[in-house]
Amino acid sequence: MNNKQILDKASELINNNIEVELIKILKTSGSAPRTLDAFMIVYNENGNQKNLGTIGGGVLEFEALKDAYEYLNRKETSSKEYSLRPQDVGGIGMVCGGSVEVSFIYLNGSKNIITDLKKEIEDKEYNVYIFGAGHVSFDLADILYKVGFNCIVIDDREEFANKERFPNASNIIVGNYEDIFEKLNITNKDYIIIVTRGHAHDYIVEKYALKTDAIYIGMIGSKNKIKTLHDKLKSEENYTDEIISRVHAPIGLAIGAESTEEIAVSIAAELILTRATIENRRKIKK
Repeated sequence: MNNKQILDKASELINNNIEVELIKILKTSGSAPRTLDAFMIVYNENGNQKNLGTIGGGVLEFEALKDAYEYLNRKETSSKEYSLRPQDVGGIGMVCGGSVEVSFIYLNGSKNIITDLKKEIEDKEYNVYIFGAGHVSFDLADILYKVGFNCIVIDDREEFANKERFPNASNIIVGNYEDIFEKLNITNKDYIIIVTRGHAHDYIVEKYALKTDAIYIGMIGSKNKIKTLHDKLKSEENYTDEIISRVHAPIGLAIGAESTEEIAVSIAAELILTRATIENRRKIKK
């Protein structure tokens, strides 16, 4: 469950007069288990303590949950630092080292809190433009939504590109691939996935995709298909090898994927790796 879903659940609970406390990682040092994008909520429902989301699990989350329920009972907003070093006085016994400062926010205090938190998420979101609404896209859009990407699905067939088929897509656009790029504002924070139903459509999308500032362009297909399309781009569009090298093709990490579900996982994994590299996450192996 991603952070937006957690906040939607918090809003639902508050609307039902249930008090909610949010746990949010404020600052980390050393080898903390999660980064600043991690948060969760706690609440009491029908006499039971419940929670949703995670800040990394383990002892840190266990201790933070205990404190969160206390803050919730007192209707308080506060913060607390947890030492992850077992040798420190007051340390919570984790071997990863470092420390984590956690913010506890009583959400029932102001309606603007959840709105502001959602705005923070949206400002940091990465848009993924998925060209093609076939089987791979069907699985891919769902996975990317769960890991925090904002998906826009594009196809020239309304029977495939619709909200019923892609309920988690932030936007669905039906239109001709030749004309659609004029209506899009693709920036250097955005990703382009090319998984249309045929070579001719892939060629059109790749041709225009390479004219954008997209941080990532990936195209599905065999090595022979990719070579054919790239040779055509060179001869018809005068694209150089340097320009074409921006395209990740075949798309996805090489995990031996065969089914559409596995292919979607391999693509999602490559996007997660690209995002993590851009964000310079410490867990990326250099």
